[in-house]
Amino acid sequence: MARIPASLSIDRIATVARTLSSLNLSRADVFDTRFFPPRNADIESVYNYFLAMVAIDHRTHLGNYVFSKNIGNEAFTGSDLLWRLGMEVFNRDRSFFSPTRLSRLDPITVRDWLVGDYGPVWDYGVRAYLLRDVGMKVVRHYGTTLRLFDVSETDELIDRLSSMIAYEDPVRKKAYLLIKFLASRGLLRVKAYDIKLPIDNHLTRIAYRLGIVRLEDWVLDLIKQGVHVDKDLDARLRLIVRDAWDAVVRIGKLDPIALDDYLWRLGRTICIVDKPRCDQCPLKNACQAYSRGSFINEHVHYLTYYY
Repeated sequence: MARIPASLSIDRIATVARTLSSLNLSRADVFDTRFFPPRNADIESVYNYFLAMVAIDHRTHLGNYVFSKNIGNEAFTGSDLLWRLGMEVFNRDRSFFSPTRLSRLDPITVRDWLVGDYGPVWDYGVRAYLLRDVGMKVVRHYGTTLRLFDVSETDELIDRLSSMIAYEDPVRKKAYLLIKFLASRGLLRVKAYDIKLPIDNHLTRIAYRLGIVRLEDWVLDLIKQGVHVDKDLDARLRLIVRDAWDAVVRIGKLDPIALDDYLWRLGRTICIVDKPRCDQCPLKNACQAYSRGSFINEHVHYLTYYY
């Protein structure tokens, strides 16, 4: 991979780490049965569910379309809706997520499953392809997800997952997201320093705005112009963002899982694209963009199933 056209700002990282360490961050509820299996679900079904759902947990909208649906008295959108729809299937027939069933999955089934108020999720065919590949790889190489997750080291699991198309991202966004869920549910033994944040557009945008990553001028120009970057540059930039958040975790002695949950919520609700709600942001006094009164978004890399 070519040189990364960005660098870490240690001073900014230290400032942000101090601010975050004062916020008493907490983990999200990974037993919320709107999105995740109940505590009494059998372990293999839980493994199956998380492996499949994380495999298709990437952006759910393209352009002006919004992936949204009202279920009961609640409105769900984006990733929340994806996981809510996943639990509807799990509650009806948890064998749907078994590797054998996934390996034979029909794209039409996925189309009919992932439906928002405007129609199907924009890339249901891609998601069906990713799920089929996950199922086939597990069946071929391990037989069951119980054997897939029978590892002694995080790196061993990441290596196994990387053979699956859904998990091939060199920045390992989905792999670390899966590790986060399983560790939070007590289904994977992992050392805190082996957990890295799953880097998506929200964590990237926040890192740029806080100033913990310094971008070279030509990259800044691409972002300001909304130019679509290629896969290699996207990976290089997200790798430096991952390194920056890893430094924040270590300096601030933070729980990486709680930090990721916090940043993801922040990116969806406050540090949003184009018009951040800085008056509501607990990080505004540590934010370089706020102090300058000038905001950029994340770099543009639309057509990806990596994040």
